[in-house]
Amino acid sequence: MINQTRETAGALMADALVQLKGIEKHFSGKIALDRAELALRRGEILGLVGDNGAGKSTMLKIISGVLKKDAGEILMEGQAVRINSPVHSRGLGIEMVYQDLSLCGSLNVWENIFLGRYQTRSFFKMPSPVLDKRKMIKMTVETMASLGIRRLDANAPVRNLSGGEQQAVAICRCLLFHPRVILLDEPTASMALKERQKVLELVRGLKERGRSIIMVTHNLEELFQVADRAAVFKEGRAIWQGPLRGLKPDDVARMMFVGKA
Repeated sequence: MINQTRETAGALMADALVQLKGIEKHFSGKIALDRAELALRRGEILGLVGDNGAGKSTMLKIISGVLKKDAGEILMEGQAVRINSPVHSRGLGIEMVYQDLSLCGSLNVWENIFLGRYQTRSFFKMPSPVLDKRKMIKMTVETMASLGIRRLDANAPVRNLSGGEQQAVAICRCLLFHPRVILLDEPTASMALKERQKVLELVRGLKERGRSIIMVTHNLEELFQVADRAAVFKEGRAIWQGPLRGLKPDDVARMMFVGKA
């Protein structure tokens, strides 16, 4: 299986939008990633799965610039790039939605979406610009509508929203940067079934709009609902990458915990 995985990964490199080769990361002497490899195609949803501590979230944080790799290479469209911070990652068209969402409950929807990047306008002869609230609300409503979200009030306090609605806000926030690649870390964690399905619909909608997505998940049923391919991580390595066609959740689970199909 591992030999087949390497051949499959090699075939992917020709049309990979993002490619990671030989990535290593250590924390206080402990190996988190051990020559890990990953390839994301244009316009696909790649599910990233593995047991706790397999290195999934660490890999996302390296792609997003939150963590620096200790070794290895990152390529975008075949060109080597250096990602040392979230600013660098964002400049390459990469956005990440974290598991904790990083939202401020006391602020409303549009304020969370524009937090730290408020839109301003000049006002008569005032020496400094003022917040353009009307523009930000309009952009919030348009962004949500582009994902099929039409019943969420842009002025609603985030703390009053359901888990699925908060996830929608976090996704809309990252879309303001018009990313090509979106990283999702456990987007349906701790949600009821109905809420999870709404979030999965959002993920499908992102793909339909041309985004390439890496989604970390522990829920294999959801993986098969939305992902085109999967990468299985075990003990810091990608032990398998390939299409899900012809597989069942039990097949993926076996690779996650046993290390082979």
